Amino acid sequence: MSIVVVKLGGAAITDKSTADTLSANLDSLVDSVSHAYQHILRPSGRRLILIHGAGSFGHPPAKKYQVKAGWTTALDNAGGDADQARDNVKFGMALTRQRVIQLHLHVIQRLHERGQMPVLSVSTYDTVDTDNGAVTQESSTRLVARVQQVLDEGFVPLLFGDAVFDHTLGSTILSGDALMYHLAQRLTAVQRCVFVTDVAGIFTQDPKKFPDAALIKRICCSESGHDNSLDKDDSVASVDDVTGAMRSKWQWAKRTVTDAKQLQEVVICGASYSSKAIGLGDNASNESPRDNANWTTIVR
Repeated sequence: MSIVVVKLGGAAITDKSTADTLSANLDSLVDSVSHAYQHILRPSGRRLILIHGAGSFGHPPAKKYQVKAGWTTALDNAGGDADQARDNVKFGMALTRQRVIQLHLHVIQRLHERGQMPVLSVSTYDTVDTDNGAVTQESSTRLVARVQQVLDEGFVPLLFGDAVFDHTLGSTILSGDALMYHLAQRLTAVQRCVFVTDVAGIFTQDPKKFPDAALIKRICCSESGHDNSLDKDDSVASVDDVTGAMRSKWQWAKRTVTDAKQLQEVVICGASYSSKAIGLGDNASNESPRDNANWTTIVR
């Protein structure tokens, strides 16, 4: 049975302009995900993994307290006040975790109550650690084994970007995009990955600033080259997004579709088309639903 991995981006589930605020469209997004799972994926024997971002709950404290850089970096830059610098980052890590867990409870409650979905939480913090920002092999194996167990028992795993312990830095932020990459690379049944965000996909310019921006519907990584302007594009970037916004999504999507050899495609879509994008069949050919899609499809 094939697996679809769906990342519900922070911009899709929260109002990123206001701290600790849910998106007004969260309920409709949950309904779309539930419809895709209950009426398309599950009847066809396909399985689902869900991941959500931290949005306006996790990113502000993570940025304020420099959790991604860790407390060893803070010690290096602290001068004579090393203890206070370390304690600030540690408090920031604890606060970031509290805010992300709060968001996680909002999301899983809606998936249960509105979607009637058999969703089980898989904690990133309890499962994964990193070394200088990179997921360790041991914890990657542990994460994959846990997710596989949840899938095998007939549940939908729900993971989330979070603050984690780092062997070198002390702490760091592990994004939901990075989680998607590791799951797609290690779980050979993963055929499609879908990023759901607050814009329709990757555009020629930032669509929030330029009304004439055009949606790029298909990107072939083998043709994009290493100097593609997308790698330098700052469109949709947010000052409070410590994981890098759309440029980061493009880079993770390209890396995922390149390194996960069994993967057919990665989709970046808006919430309004999420049900259709999630439910598409495991077939990356030039079939009409993809040709007419209102999202960006990235292939190898």
